[in-house]
Amino acid sequence: MNIRLLFLSFITILSFGCYEEPFYKLEVNVVNQSLVPIENAEVIISVQDEFGVIVDSANVYKSGFTNSNGNILFEFENLGFFTVESIKTFDNGSNQICGSASVGLEENTTKEITILNTESNCN
Repeated sequence: MNIRLLFLSFITILSFGCYEEPFYKLEVNVVNQSLVPIENAEVIISVQDEFGVIVDSANVYKSGFTNSNGNILFEFENLGFFTVESIKTFDNGSNQICGSASVGLEENTTKEITILNTESNCN
């Protein structure tokens, strides 16, 4: 009887002790048309409708700036399909280049996406 109880306890611990929370990460790389990383580019993650308007009810809006290698890492609580926009401002705000893409996250994977900033009309 004691062996059965010990075995049952061991199986219960293994069943509940091995669960790991899933993670959802997105690494964004921002480059210019020469494929050189862009430092301090603002990266915005959002959910948008078919007209490009941010969907406020989606409760997903993250932003940050790229590091010296043109990278930034975002972490999310759930799966999602997001719009990724990047903007780099030059010359005290008088010039900008931007780019955008869409990406879907995967469970327990760091998804990587590269944004090519080439557009000068960033409105």
